Amino acid sequence: MLSTPQSKPFSRSLHDENDGPAKDAVWRFLFREWALDVEEGTTYGVDLVCYRNGELAGCVEVERRHNDLEKFDTIHVPYRKKKFFESPQKTLLFAVTQNLTDAYWALGSTILQSPVEEKVNKYMKSEKFFVVPKRDWRKVRL
Repeated sequence: MLSTPQSKPFSRSLHDENDGPAKDAVWRFLFREWALDVEEGTTYGVDLVCYRNGELAGCVEVERRHNDLEKFDTIHVPYRKKKFFESPQKTLLFAVTQNLTDAYWALGSTILQSPVEEKVNKYMKSEKFFVVPKRDWRKVRL
């Protein structure tokens, strides 16, 4: 009998190591390159909320990646993030490189249209991921 895929449990140490630096790098990029005013999201919501001229422009979820994104034709997005992309607000995901110098971003609506597969990773025996082709991402310098 196959086991049901689970989501990776929250890890305070991984969060503390990665969340702040990656969000700060994306925050600076959004302000500098896209002229957005950025606020911290809520504890259980998206990472960043963006405004232009006082109007909500969209939301951003940020993930720091410790593998070499250049080597792969796809970027895997944890299925557990689905709730952020189903929001009525336009939501982007920024996959930030380990050294915080570059990122790939994609629209949440594009991620939702991607195939879902169960994958083994270093944290879980089986977890669901959106498998998003690299052609659907835009690379930016942070």
